[in-house]
Amino acid sequence: MQKNRVILWHALALFCLLSLHALAIPTYRNGEVQRLIHVLNIDPKVLHEGEQLFDVDGRKIRVVVARNVVQTVGFQLFTDEMKKVLHSPVPDFLERYFLQMAYPQSDRPRERMAREDRFYFKKGSFETVATLRPDYAFSLDFDHKRYQASWSSEDREVLTVTFPAVHELLSGENKQEAENNVEADMKNVVAEDVGSVDEAELRPTLQNDYLMKRGATYMNKLFSSDMYYHRQNDSLKLVADVSHPLESVANMMLAPDAQSALTLKVQQVLYGYKRKNFEVPLKNWVAYCRSNGCELYYGIESFENDEVKTTIIAVNEEQGYNHVLFLTIPVEVIDRQCGDMTGTLQAFIPMHNVKSLVAQYHKVEKRKRHYEP
Repeated sequence: MQKNRVILWHALALFCLLSLHALAIPTYRNGEVQRLIHVLNIDPKVLHEGEQLFDVDGRKIRVVVARNVVQTVGFQLFTDEMKKVLHSPVPDFLERYFLQMAYPQSDRPRERMAREDRFYFKKGSFETVATLRPDYAFSLDFDHKRYQASWSSEDREVLTVTFPAVHELLSGENKQEAENNVEADMKNVVAEDVGSVDEAELRPTLQNDYLMKRGATYMNKLFSSDMYYHRQNDSLKLVADVSHPLESVANMMLAPDAQSALTLKVQQVLYGYKRKNFEVPLKNWVAYCRSNGCELYYGIESFENDEVKTTIIAVNEEQGYNHVLFLTIPVEVIDRQCGDMTGTLQAFIPMHNVKSLVAQYHKVEKRKRHYEP
């Protein structure tokens, strides 16, 4: 009897817990998403995890909730298959932006909104948006600064718009909102699978049995994405030993399978000279950057006093920003392949500001070392 009572109590507790989770009202990724849900008169209590469609004024509205946060809301203009093929933030942006145009802020009417955002109609107009269907042919062009998006039906151009590659515009988040979302996004990202290396991509180094996978370079070759391997028992392994500290650090910054037991302790610099601290597995940082379309580059600043100082830049040309991580790695971490490393992160730096930011940081660090007793 007592055993049955305990089982019943646990079942009741589990039911209550699941019910509370199901009834939890979602929060919002940013203020604009919250405003749109409100003006559309969508009851947040009916929102649940995943994608939902609503009929509002004869139009299909798509709402996406993940981790009990409303991530995006917009007109349904694309099929799921098209979004997977494009693998770009642009479809979500266009769906949301056209919805914003339909329900503009009171102090920012549609014409002013488009003018300030440099969003232009080359073919058609805002009224044309209502005629678009998810099965229309769609093309997207990018020239490193601006996008051009076009819809066509039966080889007839229906609508063409152009807009800049700016993260705040594409995400709908201001700088403060974007920075505040970094920690949660980094902690919740799913780390990527480890892919095998193709030996045809490798080239020999000056040392026997050591090979390099040549990557790209950034900022006048100050930063690169080279990776290093060595032969071990007739197989290729990433270099990860204290006898090759700089090559090991390079791999740690770029390769998920070199990061399994490493923890990144971050001090994030926020808008308004504020700072916050958090820690994540190093592999989450890499997965976060790559899942958002960033290319990673590292530059070794110094190797002294049993620690390596390096700068990692995550470049996102498609959204016009860089993340910059200034990192200190103790040699013992390289030796044990586990432990903590500390870093200062500045996120969502506009492309034209990153060179001066890196130069200023290195100048300050050199001054500190010069005056150290």
